[in-house]
Amino acid sequence: MSLSNQPVADVSTANALNFQLVASDAELASMVDACLAQPHIAVDTEFIRTDTFYPKPALLQVYDRRTIYLLDPLSIADFAPLVKLFTDPDTIKVMHSCSEDMEVFDRLLGVYPAPLVDTQIAASLVGMDFSMSYQRLVEAALDKQLEKGETRSDWLQRPLTANQLKYAVDDVLWLLDVYDVLIERLDTLQRGEWLAEECEELLSRAMQTPAHEEYYLKIKAAWRLDRRALNTLRGLCAWREREAREQNVPRSRIFSDANLLEIAKARPQDKGRLAKIRDIKPPSIRQYAQPLFDQIAQAESIDAADWPATIEAKNSIELRKALKLLKVCVAEHAARLDIPESLLARRRDLEAYLFASQRNAELLGRGWRKDVFGDQLDPIVNAYHRHME
Repeated sequence: MSLSNQPVADVSTANALNFQLVASDAELASMVDACLAQPHIAVDTEFIRTDTFYPKPALLQVYDRRTIYLLDPLSIADFAPLVKLFTDPDTIKVMHSCSEDMEVFDRLLGVYPAPLVDTQIAASLVGMDFSMSYQRLVEAALDKQLEKGETRSDWLQRPLTANQLKYAVDDVLWLLDVYDVLIERLDTLQRGEWLAEECEELLSRAMQTPAHEEYYLKIKAAWRLDRRALNTLRGLCAWREREAREQNVPRSRIFSDANLLEIAKARPQDKGRLAKIRDIKPPSIRQYAQPLFDQIAQAESIDAADWPATIEAKNSIELRKALKLLKVCVAEHAARLDIPESLLARRRDLEAYLFASQRNAELLGRGWRKDVFGDQLDPIVNAYHRHME
């Protein structure tokens, strides 16, 4: 029997727990009709992503304050009703720490849940830890204890075990109660607009697909390379990105970031030299050596005038000084507002603002953060650029 034809759970187990299985198109349509009658729904997903580039959807949990629905994506053929629910402007979708779930929705439905509220973000805006887990948040907001024993479970197995089902139910059972508590606190602090901005930003980031040619900027030690090596790294990263997506395998299955960094510096032209690079796996050499050499040759054919500019050294004295001053400013405002520094601005946000050609387009130059900082960051940024001229 194929996996998709097996029941999502044993009937006796399903009847013993307080939820409704959704394993057919008709059941999905009925669920959506019920959920559309409610102003808020809680949503969560379970997925597997151990040996693939894209996540494999395994289970969707939805709670409308009346019924908990466990939706089996392996048994559904027509997801149009779920698309309707997730895009309905009058139904707020409440999730917790949902950035990774966005890829699941993109792959499964081609849409993202909106309007959206992420309770992890909401919690940080009322002064809780920026990375507070759902388990800790339920305890802090509702004084309830949750078991989290199935985090690394095989959610693609069928039927699901009783422990898996309990875990899945718990992941949405208290989410709307937590939402109520956080919204009340946010209203008191007059930060509801901040939450709306943050959740819109989350959705905006999910919708943006970075160009393959820009992935080299994510390599942590890329700033150490000269322009020629950076040019090679840019091409290698773009090639690996295409391969990983096309084959649906993790990037590291092809070559790791560290591999590409060393290859970009050495620019090997044969398997012997490629094999001498530290930590290169023989299977990668056998499968990808020739396209790798082709990519190196293609990068070498690019005119030097079109090579990427060197990346600002991450450990330069002036950069560290500017970032330290910016971080002090962030810390002062975060303390005043009683919110985590990492919510107000992370290092990458500070760097983006420091190097931006249009600061008002950056996270720190618009929205509620702009209101918080005003123009207090600009003297630091301007002083840095004057010194670097």
